Amino acid sequence: MRYALVACLLLLAATAFVDAKKKKVADDELGELLDNIDADEEKKSVEPAKNPCEDHQCGWGKECVVGKKGEPTCECISKCPELDGNPMDKVCANNNQTFTSLCDLYRERCLCKRKSKECEKATNAKVHLEYLGECKKLDECTEEHMAQFPERMADWLFQVMKELKKRRELHKLEWEELLSEAENDDEKKHVYPVIWKFCELDTKPHDKSVSHHELIPITAPVIPMESCIKPFLEGCDANNDGNISIKEWGKCLGLKEGEIQERC
Repeated sequence: MRYALVACLLLLAATAFVDAKKKKVADDELGELLDNIDADEEKKSVEPAKNPCEDHQCGWGKECVVGKKGEPTCECISKCPELDGNPMDKVCANNNQTFTSLCDLYRERCLCKRKSKECEKATNAKVHLEYLGECKKLDECTEEHMAQFPERMADWLFQVMKELKKRRELHKLEWEELLSEAENDDEKKHVYPVIWKFCELDTKPHDKSVSHHELIPITAPVIPMESCIKPFLEGCDANNDGNISIKEWGKCLGLKEGEIQERC
């Protein structure tokens, strides 16, 4: 009887010890869980919420604004950056109107398309960039100039490629290698630069064709000095579908059928 009582007491003590140990483990686990929750909450409070506009792209003349429900929306730019008065910042629109900057031109276009009270002239809803610099009287683009244009443009593109290679800005090793070939081969001198420029222009979207909009980077800086460039290049769109294919581009710039190669 005595031994049975002692055994019973030992069992109770052991049980109490185990329960206490389990309780300690449970308390420790609960404490760790609470610490993690606190740490997460602290992390959330420290890290700012991501701006909905961070990855939201808007077109020219527009800026992203966070709406009342936290959604990103594109609105006309409220105010263009103030410039230092450099005349080279001015741009000429297709309606022969000079704007203070490219930003001002496309802001006006946006305002007019949305029929805002800030729109200066309703017809500016369709305005777009013609060339860089203040509007001026351009030299006449004669038939003779148009006939000479393919060769002159190919020569010019060759010189541009050489300059970019010197600056290490051709981006692709393939073009540097092709240019090296062209420097030692008069025929390739007029072929590779023409194809290179087509690939450079075919960017947004990259669809193996060049739209009239994608021509702007090459026409806008050059028109004041070479008035034939825009009508000539737009004339390369032989089927008038709004896009210039590599075959149309190559043929327009004087390449032979076998010289027109897809390299984009």
